[in-house]
Amino acid sequence: MRGNAYQVLEKYLALARDASSAGDRIAAENFLQHAEHYYRLINAYAGDEQNQNRNRQMGRPDGTGGDNDEGDNDGDDGQPINGAANKAPEPAGE
Repeated sequence: MRGNAYQVLEKYLALARDASSAGDRIAAENFLQHAEHYYRLINAYAGDEQNQNRNRQMGRPDGTGGDNDEGDNDGDDGQPINGAANKAPEPAGE
């Protein structure tokens, strides 16, 4: 198959329709599975484009999100809040 993802998707859908009308359910299912693959590719690409556009609008052209966790004290840096990491573990059973 040649063409962009949308063209290949349309071609597989047409082949599935033709196979189904000819009574070949196996071939129709096969073509539908191939079409689904290209459908997912198109949706993934569209989602990536939307994320990039959103990042550009928020002033983050690199797509990193801009959160470097330096001095923000919001607890999302992987460290426990309120110094819980500095406490010694309690002995069990005493």
